[in-house]
This record gives sequence, C-alpha cells and structure tokens, in this order.
Amino acid sequence: MRYLKKYMVLLIVIILTACTVTKTICPCEAPEIIRLGKKEIQINAQVSLIDTTTSGKMKIKIWLTTLDHTSLPANFKADYYYLRSSNLARAAFEGKFTRTSTDTIKGIMELEASDAPRCEQTELLDVAVHLVDSHGKTHFLKKGSLPIQPVNR
Repeated sequence: MRYLKKYMVLLIVIILTACTVTKTICPCEAPEIIRLGKKEIQINAQVSLIDTTTSGKMKIKIWLTTLDHTSLPANFKADYYYLRSSNLARAAFEGKFTRTSTDTIKGIMELEASDAPRCEQTELLDVAVHLVDSHGKTHFLKKGSLPIQPVNR
C-alpha cells in the first residue's frame, strides 16, 4: 500500500508536468533586434508580388545584418519564416527559404522565399524569421507592418 501511494504521486507529477506549457517567444512578439553573444542582429524585409497574373504567390526578401557590420556569429542559421497579415481573417503562414546567401565576414545574411501566398496590396504583413544559434537555442526576429510592393520589373 505504501508503494501504491508513491506511484500515484509520481503519476500525478508526470501528468501535471506533461500538461504544463513552457512559454517560448512567439513570432508575433519577436523584436527587430536581438543579441547573440556580443553581436546584435537586425532584420529588414521586403514583400513583393511576383507577377501581375493570379499566380497566388509573393516573394519575401529578408536581410539579417549585424549592427556594427562585423561578422555574423558562428553556426548561426535561419530556417523558417512566418507571415501574419493585418487581415485577421487570413491564417498565418509558415514557409521555408528557397535561397540563402551569407557573407559572414560583412555580417549579412540574405534570405529569399517565393512561395508565400498572395495577399491584397492593401494588407500589411508581419514577417518573422526562426533562427537557431550555435547552442541550438531558438530565436525569432520580426519586421512588422510591411506594405506589399507591386511587381518588381
């Protein structure tokens, strides 16, 4: 009987632990500048329509730069991006980058995606980037209220 009570307490602790949620930063709450070690990294972004037809896609260009224009932190990578429209009826979107270009020495990472769903030009978009540092820790950077640019020619 004594062991039964201990097992019940252990079972309750496991259930309560499994049901708790650890709050990590949400892309919608992310800052425009983060500090990784001694480096501060800033986000800039542009959203544009791909063509004038109804292709249903937009192009996302994101630039991550160090504020002091020195090298990026080692083993720093960006893998996902998130879009949230000012039109709250539209669902948020998560996508992967189709092209990345990094100049580690100059402290610039250029990210591009061409698979974002098309939005109305009157909408404003929040663009967030999912980052992973050399320790495997997740970070988010966000550029908010971006207008959608017309087709680039």
